[in-house]
Amino acid sequence: MPADADLGVLAPLGCGVQTGVGTVLNVLKPGFGDSIAILGAGTVGLSAVMAAALSPAARIIAVDRVPSRLALARELGATDTIDARDVDLTAALRELTGGRGVNHALDATGVPAVIEAALGALAIGGTLAFVGAPPFGTAVPVDVNAMIPGRCVIGVTEGAARPQTLLPALVELQRQGRLPVERLVKTYPFADVQQAADDIHAGRTIKPVLVF
Repeated sequence: MPADADLGVLAPLGCGVQTGVGTVLNVLKPGFGDSIAILGAGTVGLSAVMAAALSPAARIIAVDRVPSRLALARELGATDTIDARDVDLTAALRELTGGRGVNHALDATGVPAVIEAALGALAIGGTLAFVGAPPFGTAVPVDVNAMIPGRCVIGVTEGAARPQTLLPALVELQRQGRLPVERLVKTYPFADVQQAADDIHAGRTIKPVLVF
């Protein structure tokens, strides 16, 4: 850890940032010209956007219901954004990819309707990674015939990462300005824990960090 490291900024690396970055770079591995949809623009989703921007992906699509988070996603590397309020998400994703569907998708919402929409938008051979954690027992209908041409789903924990390798790399990327995690973080005194909770639920804060 660099001596001048800002621990408030680096605090989320071991959970949300590692999950988003690791899932994109370790599991989905978008290639040249690929498209990737990132569903949910919180800490995990925006970290995934930043990771996708480091990859050869040609189209990075961020999906959320909070306009300020979508604006930040664009600043962090998303080529396209979709406001999921009152939209047919499957159709919107297919339209952005010329009808082919997305090569990769990462769901950070855990919302069954969003997951189902992402499945419907997968290109042939495409992969959907689950990282959002819905309540136990949550199920999503799967059209088996649609999966036969090579579409697949995979569950991912902590970005399928080796923390002792990935975390130092994330620290260095942040130091170089290539992974601007500081754009996600807002620190709060511990006494303001309720304000931090209110702000994240209202969409005013991406990643609150409590300072003792």
